[in-house]
Amino acid sequence: MLKNKLFIICFFVALNLLAQVNNDIYSLENRVNFANHLYKETDYLRAIDEYKIILQNVENDTIRFRFANSFLKLNRFDEASENFKTLFFTSLSNEAKLFYFKSNFLKNDFKLFRKLVENKVYLPEKFYNEVNKLNSISYFLDNEILPQQGILLNPFEDSLQTKLYLFYQLKKNPPSKNPIQAAIFSSLIPGAGKIYTGELSDGIISFIATTVSLYLSINNFQNNHQFRGWVFAGISSLFYAGNIYGSYISAKKFNDESKNKVQNEIESFFKQRNYFLPQIEF
Repeated sequence: MLKNKLFIICFFVALNLLAQVNNDIYSLENRVNFANHLYKETDYLRAIDEYKIILQNVENDTIRFRFANSFLKLNRFDEASENFKTLFFTSLSNEAKLFYFKSNFLKNDFKLFRKLVENKVYLPEKFYNEVNKLNSISYFLDNEILPQQGILLNPFEDSLQTKLYLFYQLKKNPPSKNPIQAAIFSSLIPGAGKIYTGELSDGIISFIATTVSLYLSINNFQNNHQFRGWVFAGISSLFYAGNIYGSYISAKKFNDESKNKVQNEIESFFKQRNYFLPQIEF
């Protein structure tokens, strides 16, 4: 009987200790520490779940900022911007407004972004110039007509003016070849249009194929081989027409690739520099 009583007492003591340990694991303090650990380890998806539970029990500006920023890190820009808005009247107001604009900027809907800037409702006083930089950068990243150079480059430091001026000129007038001119060159000298657009080997091949087939046609006619003469004449005509059309297409291809190359270089420049935004972490 005594052994049974001792067993029951030990059982309930162990159960009570287990409950205390379990409650300690899920305490608010430990949950915050765990959520912050997930955040620092870039496990933003699980951090969101933890921060959501925490914010149901306590209001904390830093935690809410990390909660919003987790959405931003996951490219869930709409959810990020909505959560940053909840911090507009807190101690992190300026930082939240900056990240609100950053969230909308990264959506790549630059027309909408520029409207937000023009409205000036949520512009952060502390980071006003940074938002203006984003506004200028947005013109470099889409296909809208560029504003005047002075207006576009004004928010940036003097040390960046030369580089950005080069981008401005490249964006406005990327290296290009005239498709009509390429076609005319190839109509005068087969393959010349391809060489003009930088396709040297194709140009040489076009020249050889057209001239050789033309020579064979003439040679066969001179030797009274009428059928073979007409066959090679037809082949020569196809090569000649094809090289003219190919030169026209080659010039258009050159222009598309040139435009994409310039655009990729510009995008890479700004992205590598975090769009000139300050690194803010809490």
